[in-house]
Amino acid sequence: MGTFRNLQVQILAALILSFAGYACAQTGLRIRTVSHTSGLPRFVDASDQTNTGYVQGPNSRFELPGFHSFGTEPEERTVIIQRCSDHVMYRLDLKSREYSELPLPAELPKETKEIKNRTEGPPNLAIETTVRDTGETKSAFGHTARHYITTTKQTASPELGIEPNETVEDAWYLDIPDPRTCGPRPHGRTGLVGVGGGVGIGRGGPGALEKIRPEFKHSGPDPQGLMLSSKRTNKAIQILQTGERQEQEFTTSTEIVEMSEERVDPALFEVPPGFKKVSQVSH
Repeated sequence: MGTFRNLQVQILAALILSFAGYACAQTGLRIRTVSHTSGLPRFVDASDQTNTGYVQGPNSRFELPGFHSFGTEPEERTVIIQRCSDHVMYRLDLKSREYSELPLPAELPKETKEIKNRTEGPPNLAIETTVRDTGETKSAFGHTARHYITTTKQTASPELGIEPNETVEDAWYLDIPDPRTCGPRPHGRTGLVGVGGGVGIGRGGPGALEKIRPEFKHSGPDPQGLMLSSKRTNKAIQILQTGERQEQEFTTSTEIVEMSEERVDPALFEVPPGFKKVSQVSH
């Protein structure tokens, strides 16, 4: 009789341990994405960049490799943790063991807010976004993807000295929520393309930012879901020191190459012990 009871205790203990293990590692998604950029200067490494993401309920974690110059070793990875139900995002620098904390949804930078809210005088920078649903669909990872093409054009008045800029994004979206956003994607793209030191700033220089009065226009549907793949091409005019106008074009391609359902440790969505909180991580 005593032997039977001991066996019962052993079985019960094994069940408790198995349930405890299940609670510590719940089911989630593991997503691996590969991106490649072409048309960059020679000194910038153009090799494929791979990042891995983990999703569990309202929480997500994305591990990003650091960009590096050609011939140098890549920097330590940066980790982005989003906890949508807690309305917080953590950015971890694994090299310095530092992290910063930001609210969700993320706020626009102060300079961008000031530009978007300017009302004195007529608009002098038109940013027009057009989205076209091609009607095409395909299957991937057990889900259906839809095909959208998004074109964003930036046109400035002569007073700004900012050259025209056009970006075309050819993308497929899966019919599952995007873990990189805590809710539906906002209507249209309201960022400033090629302004403030980016490609397309032309003769304007940083001082052009103080004069910008933007006008945003959007037409077409809002693509929703997890982006399966994207080919983003940017065309702009750069003014050389000689005064010559030179057209530049670079393309960034991104694709999910692996997506699987597996056990995910909830600790992945926490700041590791020993990390120091700072206002902004070093890189």
